[in-house]
Parts: sequence; C-alpha cells; structure tokens
Amino acid sequence: MVPRWARAQGRGVTTTTSSVSAAPHRAALSPLGLLTLLLGTALPMIDFFVVNVALPAVARDLHAPPATLEMVVAGYAVAYAVLLVLGGRLGDCFGRRRLFLWGVAGFGATSLACGLAPGAWWLVAARAAQGAASAALLPQVLATLHATTSGERRARAVALYGSVGGVSVVLGQVLGGVLVAADLAGTGWRAVFLVNVPVAAVAFGCALRSVPDSRAERPGRADLAGTALLAAALCALLLPLTEGRA
Repeated sequence: MVPRWARAQGRGVTTTTSSVSAAPHRAALSPLGLLTLLLGTALPMIDFFVVNVALPAVARDLHAPPATLEMVVAGYAVAYAVLLVLGGRLGDCFGRRRLFLWGVAGFGATSLACGLAPGAWWLVAARAAQGAASAALLPQVLATLHATTSGERRARAVALYGSVGGVSVVLGQVLGGVLVAADLAGTGWRAVFLVNVPVAAVAFGCALRSVPDSRAERPGRADLAGTALLAAALCALLLPLTEGRA
C-alpha cells in the first residue's frame, strides 16, 4: 500500500513534468520565411556592387568629381561597417524580426532617396543612410537562421546564406550594367536604386507574415561609445585619403 505522502509527491512530480513539456517552443522557419531572409541578404550585397558600374553615368549626370564618387561607395561601406555590431546587438535586445523589418523599410526608403538624388552630396548622404539600414538588416538574418532552425535544416539554410552572398557579388555588377544600358523610362543610372523599392516592399510584406521573432535570452549592452569612436576614427582616416587625392 502506497503511503499518502508518496502519492502526493508523485502528483507533484507529474504536474511539474507536464508543465515543462507544455512549455512553448520557438517558432520554426517556414520555406517562405527562409526565402524572405535570403532576399534580405541579397539586397544590400547586390547594392554594394551595383553602384560601381553606374559611377561613370553618375559623374556625367551630377557633375561629380572623382573624390565625391569615391564617397558614394565608401559612405555605404563605412556606415555598414561601423553600425554592423550595433545592429546585431539591437536585434538581440529588441527582437530580430523587428530590426529586420526596420532594416528592410529603411533600405527601401534610402534606395528611393538615392534614385531621386538631385546632387552628388545628396547621393553620398543617402548611400550612407542605406549602409546604416543594411547594418540593421543583415545581422538579423544569420541570427534568425540559428534561432529558428536546427540539424540538417540549419546546415542547408546556412549553406544557402553563403551561396547568396557569393552570387550577389557577381549579380550586382551584371545587373548594374544591364540597368544602366537599358535606361528604363529614361531613368539611366537611377534605375539601379529605384528597382530596390518594390523588391523591398515585397520583402517587408513577406517578413510580416513568415519571419518568426527571436531575441537573445541575456542580451548584452550596446556599446554606443565604441561605435561613435569607431565612426570618428574611420571618417578621420577616410576623408584625407579621398579628398587628398582629388
């Protein structure tokens, strides 16, 4: 005959076990979610290289000197490099899906600003803002892949992520040449930026429906002082190198 205290203890163990097994699991990444994340990966990478082919047309249209053209490329790269770690940390703190959506929306808006640029320095500023949007967007992709997949699915997803990066390098330069030569609706070089706007809108809508949210269990603090110091150091190095050769 089982003592009363043993029966009570057994009921407590059963209740605890069932509550643990009923704990919610992280949402799995759907195929559409994976495709959306890969699209978010391709957009900034393609855009980094697509502008190289358009620079001669930009120089003719905006009467931009060589030093300013270098800033069109470097402004994007510096903003991305400076804010990349901060973007990843903000995703850990506030949710990677949220930062991904902010990044996609910002990328679309800054692409529109680049495509409508009335002058060379407007384009430089818009490209720097575009790099900042990319820094908010890209870190969330790999972090979300790791948080929402496991085993073979994670291996395939990470392999696709790496493949998209490699293909984007080539595709950016080819696409830039095609768009500039096509002169779509008389837009010339502006098409290399304006084409991002509908693509970003599609990525934003798909992300709302298919990308699950995740965040770090114990996120660290964002190093704002270090980010500002890195930005100042890179600008102090970059400006003399570009302007000094002009």
